[in-house]
Amino acid sequence: MTGYEIIKANINFTNPERIGIRFDRIVGDGDVYRIFVLPAKESRDDSKIYSVKYKLRPVEGYIDEWGCKWSTTDGSGSDMGQVVNIPIEDMEDYADYKMPDPRAEGRFDGLVEALDEAEEKGLYVQLNSPQCIFERMHFLRGFEDALIDCIIDKENVAIMIKDLADFQIGIIEEAYRLGKGRIHCYDTTDDWGTQENLLIPPDIWRELFKPQYKRIFDKAHECGMDIRFHTDGKVNAILEDLIELGVDIINIHQPRLVGIDEVSKIAQGRVCFEAAIDIQTTLPSGDKEAIETEVKELVSKWATPNGGLIGIEYGYLDAIGVDKESMIYAYECFKKHGKLN
Repeated sequence: MTGYEIIKANINFTNPERIGIRFDRIVGDGDVYRIFVLPAKESRDDSKIYSVKYKLRPVEGYIDEWGCKWSTTDGSGSDMGQVVNIPIEDMEDYADYKMPDPRAEGRFDGLVEALDEAEEKGLYVQLNSPQCIFERMHFLRGFEDALIDCIIDKENVAIMIKDLADFQIGIIEEAYRLGKGRIHCYDTTDDWGTQENLLIPPDIWRELFKPQYKRIFDKAHECGMDIRFHTDGKVNAILEDLIELGVDIINIHQPRLVGIDEVSKIAQGRVCFEAAIDIQTTLPSGDKEAIETEVKELVSKWATPNGGLIGIEYGYLDAIGVDKESMIYAYECFKKHGKLN
């Protein structure tokens, strides 16, 4: 089976020979070919070469097209960076805010070349368009104010997040137009959990955010793309909602935090998981026995004999104090224990 076939069979529970693998960054092996939405050409640093094949890394002091100023510990891409300003300090100012154009020139530079390469290798193509709704919202409003807004200013929040959803829908439509059906997956992110629960009450999440996710995910499916959704933290309260919304792949970096057994009871056999070895506990420990044990648990409790699991790397090793050796060992364990049929 090709990499594409392995991933599709895991998503659809149609009896793949093994789990999927995505360790392209650390090990150079996997079934997935990731491409990345680019900043608009007019907002770029002209000294750099841009291609969808390469993820943009934060640079100290960079101001992106959204008006967000970024800070990073270094320029190597070892961390994800963080926004250090508040572009929209008062929600009353939002009416004057100019949203970036999802169809702006340059967003998909190098797309045809990348898709040709992926097709030649028989890989499953994921288009990464991060910071879906909530992450972009708190980048623009500041984290605390964004949370407060969800409680006391729902009317304006609803307007903003609809606009942010419209941006993502525009990205999907443009990707479909330019990719001519060769992009297999829309891949996006919103971290929703703390260590104990959701960042906002689940009923408010369902009232404000769930309808906009439905619009985005319905558009992706309409364009023939699977949906891969990354969310960190204790997000168990909305797992049923994500399945209901049609998410095809749920990406989780903290299996121990969400609870391997708890998640198994909710979702085994109902949705495909992309799972890393827990980046807060197991992986940083460097304990090979614990890493292997966790791999075996994930395969037995999140996958099924019919599919349902993709074992993945975590790319920001320096940021979590993990050496490459531990990540490579996790890869070897997924390969060793990932046979399904």
